[in-house]
Amino acid sequence: MGARDTDDAGARSGADGRGPDPLPPEARTANLELWNHWTRIHEKSDFYDVDGFKAGASSLWPLEREELGPFIHEGTTLLHLQCHFGLDTLSWARLGARVVGLDFGDEAIALARRLADEVGLSGRAEFVCADLYDADAHLGDRLFDVVFVSWGAIEWLPDLERWAGIVARHLAPGGTFYMAEIHPFASALDEVPGEHDVQVRYRLLPAPDQPYADPVQGSYADAGADTSGLTAYGWNHSFSEIIGALTGAGLRLEHLHEFPTSPAPFWDWMVRDDDRWWWLPDGKGGRRKDLPFSYSLRASKPAGGEA
Repeated sequence: MGARDTDDAGARSGADGRGPDPLPPEARTANLELWNHWTRIHEKSDFYDVDGFKAGASSLWPLEREELGPFIHEGTTLLHLQCHFGLDTLSWARLGARVVGLDFGDEAIALARRLADEVGLSGRAEFVCADLYDADAHLGDRLFDVVFVSWGAIEWLPDLERWAGIVARHLAPGGTFYMAEIHPFASALDEVPGEHDVQVRYRLLPAPDQPYADPVQGSYADAGADTSGLTAYGWNHSFSEIIGALTGAGLRLEHLHEFPTSPAPFWDWMVRDDDRWWWLPDGKGGRRKDLPFSYSLRASKPAGGEA
């Protein structure tokens, strides 16, 4: 999100008092190996542009700054769940937030801490190495003005009700939850062999007990990277499951926006615009705008309410 970091010693069964870890052990082991491997690839990739970040560039998408930026001020507290190696987390810190990033990847968290030191943000940025479902054990009763989740995060989680409960418990009353993610419909698509077109191939409705387990070919940040022998375990989630989990945890939906663009290409024949978004071509030199590939969601926790 090798050897475990010392601050990731939470119990694998019920550290939050809410039952056993919903992640199957084989899925957790495979995904941790994958994300540690990807971290080494991503640190050097053009996609993440770590050198540019060190020079002062923000890793945040304009969409995120436009929609969540108005809620970020000097001293705003922000929790970033599944933060990978923390570029977005640190980009929010540069905008004045006091941030905590949480991820299960020990190599990613070690890199995030090094980057925070290198760019002078360690005083306002903390990184926690822990499984998402163990977040309560590591965060205690801490509350945050903003909880942030972005891009390819929830597909690694089988239980969204438990995830949403963690979001709600660590969001301060009156606080803002924001997520920018891959659209559920896009996750069900595959390319039509031999054509620059798509078809529905994978399940749209959730199946927590039926993860997909696929051999990994490269990375979303570097399609040609060597990932031989690695497997990804994941879960598709529908909008009803996502929104139902959040509202069931006591949050109030404020907006849901859908977009025909993706932050990374699903297939090598997609086309990139000047703002780094990837589109399906329409076969006529233009771009298709009829299929959703991403969405953003903002929710709030009622002031004085209990999640």
